[in-house]
Amino acid sequence: MSLSRFFYSLLIVLLTPLFVVRLFIKGRQSPKYRQRISERFAILPVFEAPVKIWIHAVSVGETIASKPVVEALIQEYGAEHILMTTTTPTGADTVKRLFDGRIQHCYFPYDLPVVVHAYLKKVHPDILVVIETEIWPNLWHVAKTKNIPVMMVNARLSEKATQRYLKLNNLVTETVNKATCIACRNQDDVANFKRIGARAEILQSIGDVKLDLIFDKSLRNVRHGLREEWGSHRVVWVAASTHQGEDEKVLDLYVELVKDIDDLLLIIVPRHPERFDAVSNLVVGRGLRVQRRSEDVAFDQTAEVIIGDSMGEMMMWYAAADTVLMGGSLLPIGGHNPIEPIVAGAPVVSGGHVFNFTEAYAMFTSVKAAWVEVEDEGVLQRLKLLLSDESLRKQAVAQGQVCIEQHRGAVAKNIQLIKQIIEK
Repeated sequence: MSLSRFFYSLLIVLLTPLFVVRLFIKGRQSPKYRQRISERFAILPVFEAPVKIWIHAVSVGETIASKPVVEALIQEYGAEHILMTTTTPTGADTVKRLFDGRIQHCYFPYDLPVVVHAYLKKVHPDILVVIETEIWPNLWHVAKTKNIPVMMVNARLSEKATQRYLKLNNLVTETVNKATCIACRNQDDVANFKRIGARAEILQSIGDVKLDLIFDKSLRNVRHGLREEWGSHRVVWVAASTHQGEDEKVLDLYVELVKDIDDLLLIIVPRHPERFDAVSNLVVGRGLRVQRRSEDVAFDQTAEVIIGDSMGEMMMWYAAADTVLMGGSLLPIGGHNPIEPIVAGAPVVSGGHVFNFTEAYAMFTSVKAAWVEVEDEGVLQRLKLLLSDESLRKQAVAQGQVCIEQHRGAVAKNIQLIKQIIEK
């Protein structure tokens, strides 16, 4: 064991009791955090069939991103041979919703040497597929010793993450080079992986698998039904995946926008479920008429703000939107991926902090399907322009769809790589 991995392992051993305590604390608000904790220590259920492919997606966003890849692997290898792990209960719920129980699910193990040894002994897949960026030194090391190839799919590495990994350079370099293949979204990601020490021969620029998402046409009927409930004449603005500190800014924007746009409906979808109550209280505190999705009643046409406090319905909100403001961009968080709303047919506005998705925004801003505004005033003026001009919105949507069609194909390339690795 290298010195860097020894000290890392020692730290994980010391922190593991705190990890478990944290699960119980979070379980006060969401009881699912207290369930199936044993799986995190490699005490696993009996699998229905041998696991050929283990796919890890940390939470909701990564699980959704993995869907086209998983569906293609189901067609190739059979659902019963696929295990998907997540770290969060919301990720587990998303696996169940997206794949309807067809694939097997467990929680991801703590990265303790003895635990990952036991986990891989029980699972022993033909390949471990990691969605986006999850670098676990002990898991990757043990997989290497057991001749289990590790492949990263849709690998991304922002400048901020790169700087963080460079502080742990020896450990990170040692770990990433145990991968068989790192399939990146773009050349920027390839360059950043090289900076943290990944060898050129294991790096490939494949494209973003989210560009292969297929819009569920049934959502058009859902959109129609929602718009009838809200009032078909209303202009709908969705503030998606907002973070703490951004909702105040969103409400400030709303107060300005309604001066010029009659019957504007704002839908706020907080990024984290534990913030649902706080955001609702914030809206009430502004004296605005608010309704929550979780109330499970018909929407009131007098509501000024709707809180999207449900899980797994983001594409529905996107499909119902006239314009989307992507959260995580009004503060230095890094933004969120604009692909999904554009696939769903909505133009996108972001604040200036989009460093996690620079290439995606560059692609869509170049065709005027999305806009990045550095100043809050610029965000306000861009939203006002789009929400006031239906023809401009339609043009943006059309250009976004053309752009997406031109960049599809990443899923097929990733599946081909997975097959080649397994066959070796």
